[in-house]
Amino acid sequence: MEMVETKNFQLPITLLYLILFLTVINSFNLTYCATLKLTVVTNKTEYNVGETIQITGNLTMDGSPVSDWILALQVNDPRGKYHVLRALPIGSPQYFGVEVLNVYLSDEIGNPKSSVRRGTLGYITIIWRNKASQDLPASITLNLYYENKQPFLAFIPFKGTVRAGSTQNMTVSVPIPSDAPTGAAFVYSAAFSDMPSNDGYAYCPEKSSSFMITSTSTLSQLEKALQEDGAFNVTFKVPRQGALLGYYTIYASTLHQFQYFQKTRLFRVMLLGDVDFNGKVDMSDVGIILRAYGTKKGGQGWNPDYDLNKDDKVDMSDVGIVLRNYGNYGTY
Repeated sequence: MEMVETKNFQLPITLLYLILFLTVINSFNLTYCATLKLTVVTNKTEYNVGETIQITGNLTMDGSPVSDWILALQVNDPRGKYHVLRALPIGSPQYFGVEVLNVYLSDEIGNPKSSVRRGTLGYITIIWRNKASQDLPASITLNLYYENKQPFLAFIPFKGTVRAGSTQNMTVSVPIPSDAPTGAAFVYSAAFSDMPSNDGYAYCPEKSSSFMITSTSTLSQLEKALQEDGAFNVTFKVPRQGALLGYYTIYASTLHQFQYFQKTRLFRVMLLGDVDFNGKVDMSDVGIILRAYGTKKGGQGWNPDYDLNKDDKVDMSDVGIVLRNYGNYGTY
């Protein structure tokens, strides 16, 4: 009988270790990516002018809130321009990279100031540094608010490379509107790798300070992101007069434990009572709603645009809505 010789084949020990390592890493990545979840919501999908927009959410791991992270928040107006640019610390996050050290109202050469007259040109000085050991791309942002939580300016004064270990500063001009409300105003500045709409994230929590617009009254407290169990709550107000109407886009992002997450949401700002859609609530709208008074869905003369409270009829409730919004205006 012919004997068949068999040989035992053994993998080199280094190859076995490599296969085991790659299997563990791959398994870890598949599990880890599935356990982190970023949630971003608004309390409404449509807002009338003069209302307050509320954005809330959290970051969870296996259903449990993550307590220490940074939310990068960007809101674009219907024309695609920046409206809100914030970097909000949730808990006490550890952060590396580019950090904004200070931001404040100043004169044109960086000397601090406490107030500025409306209708004039103000100046904001920003100081930032790169804490990392390598050069990093950065977008340094500015976002200005009135005391009533209404944003009035958001832009990126610096976008470029920040050298490792370097500290930089910049003084930029900011126009203060002639119709700005007098009192406290707030400025926020943050450092982003890029904007959340471009898959960027915040390197660090924002810095902020307050100043006065032609007033000597006591400064109000800066608005902060409310924190509870790792969640965030951000609010800002739409002006009754002069608002840009249409759909706004929210971009929210975070980089947590080397995993990047981004969420996008829409909300609409409308001018309630503007039934002729000319961008203002005036006597023309009052006349239209009075002539439509008494019409019902399915009946003669019915126009759903005049049913402002969406109850399938035009009655005193709709007339009241027009009267309460009389004088409000915006831009479509």
